[in-house]
Parts: sequence; structure tokens; C-alpha cells
Amino acid sequence: MEESAVRGLESKDTNNRKCFSKISVEGYDTSVHEFPLKLALAKHFASCGKIVDIDVPRDFKKRILKSPLFIIFHAKEGESPVDKALELSGTDVGGWNVVVKSLPGQQMYRDPGGVDRFKGERTLIVKVYDTPSTLSKIDLQIGLCKHFSSCGEVTGVSVLVHGNLCCHESKARVDIMGKGCVDKALELSGRTADGWKIVVYFVVPPAGRKLKPTGSGSGHPTIGVERMKKAELKKKAKMKMMDKGKKKRKTTE
Repeated sequence: MEESAVRGLESKDTNNRKCFSKISVEGYDTSVHEFPLKLALAKHFASCGKIVDIDVPRDFKKRILKSPLFIIFHAKEGESPVDKALELSGTDVGGWNVVVKSLPGQQMYRDPGGVDRFKGERTLIVKVYDTPSTLSKIDLQIGLCKHFSSCGEVTGVSVLVHGNLCCHESKARVDIMGKGCVDKALELSGRTADGWKIVVYFVVPPAGRKLKPTGSGSGHPTIGVERMKKAELKKKAKMKMMDKGKKKRKTTE
């Protein structure tokens, strides 16, 4: 019975391995930032099949990327994502020609020392308005990555809400790192060249830092102050209206 159970596990493991296939990719500039490169490749190879992972090795001493990088696909029965990917070898990916090779096995290479790479990373929650109804998630990610690239290194963009039908509103999380990256990002709130309106409406505080209560119900100090200002202005306007009403009563009496 134990032997049959082991055989069953081996069979299952073999089937799982057959579901995944891997390619290597070369030809890119190793001085570019990792996440924009991943987005470009995810879009370029999207037609080949479901991408499970894109692993980009890094030279931590030189602070550049290594080549090649690796892409793993999940293949359904009868699909051949590697063959489709190989057909794209030599094609242009935003100014450079991709070189694709098939690789056996599925185990990804992980660089030692990568654990501390994201120290100092900050997270922004942004709202995006006035985007085309046909805009895909990957193009939204690419657009946001490009928009905030001048603020520091964008290390991740996750789409939280995509294309609200009422006002074409999307919401996304943007991870970024670099000196003064948050202040620079806040200054960029406005419209992009494509006509999008991008608003940074929440900045996640650094880990371990506690926010002082604002009494406004908002977790972010800036938002809390703005709401308090609005409430104060509303209160003053109401007081003026009441004073005018009292004066009118006195004159009629």
C-alpha cells in the first residue's frame, strides 16, 4: 500500500513538472531597472501562454542585472508555450531584440543577498481616472511604472481595481524606492501625456512607524489634516449663516 502511495505521488509530481516549461531570455540592457523589464517581457510573451514567474538574476556588487533571465510558463494539455516563445526570438522589445532559448527543468535561480534588496521601499496607493475603457491591466501597470520612474526605482505595480464602469476609475498599489521618492511622487499628481489623471491618495507609513491620531478617521496624516481643514471651513461658513440670520431677526423686530 505504501509503495502504491509513493508511486501515486511520483506520478503526480511528474504530471506537475510537465505542466511547466522554462525559457531563458537575453539581449536586454543589464543596467535597466528590473520591474519595467519584467512588465515589457510579460506583455511581449503574453500570447505564448500563462506566465507563472519571471526571475531576473542580479549582480548585487555591481548593482546591475545579470543575463540571461528566466521565464516559466504554465501549460495546459496540448499547449506549447515554449514553441510560441521561440518564434518570438529576434523580435523587438522596445528598442532591443530578444534572444529566446528553451531550457530543461523548472527550478528557478535565486541570487543570494536578495533579501535586503527592498529595504527602504515605500508603498503608494494611487487612483487613476480618465483612462480608455479598452486599457488592459498590463498597459495600466506599464503606464504607472513609467509615470513614477522619475521618482526612484519602481519595484512593483499591482492593479487593485481595474476600470470602474462609472467613471473609468482604477486603483493601484505602487512600490517604489529611492531618496525622496514619496515627496517626488506626491508632486507628480496630475495628468500624464496620455490624458490620465493620477492621484496619490494614500502613502503607507514605513514598517514600525506609528501614525499620530488625527481625529479625522483617516490613517494618513496628510489626508487627516485636509479633512480637518475642510471641516473647519464648513463650520465657519455655517456660523456666518447663523450670524446673518440673527441680524435679520433684529432688524425686523
